[in-house]
Amino acid sequence: MSFKLTRKTSWFGSATGMEVYINDEEAGKIRRLEEQHYKLPKKRRRAVLTVSQQGMKSNALEVEDGDDVLVKTNKKYSRIFTIFFVALMAVIFFIDDFLTSTAFIVFLAMAVFYYLSKIDGFILEKVSDEQAGEP
Repeated sequence: MSFKLTRKTSWFGSATGMEVYINDEEAGKIRRLEEQHYKLPKKRRRAVLTVSQQGMKSNALEVEDGDDVLVKTNKKYSRIFTIFFVALMAVIFFIDDFLTSTAFIVFLAMAVFYYLSKIDGFILEKVSDEQAGEP
């Protein structure tokens, strides 16, 4: 009894593997654009799947035998992260006062990372054969 997990994430976090957890126990790692099969725990028909990578986490998804699961980047998460770095560059280039720019950067970083800690960086979803690109 197993399910298939496909990682179709953007450039975001592509340098390292993503930890896969089945019922809160680490089951392995999956890399960008990789597809792997994972076994369900013995004597169980269902399990709870989550993934995480360097502090970013996913939603919890209940999986069953034969499920096809896709993990992708949460667009909201990556947009906020990108906007943070654009704002950071703007502060560095346009605010000349060191103390003011440092205070603004610290405040901006704390606010953004606090907010990002409250939302899932990755989304797990079950897909049908049509969504997975199979005939």
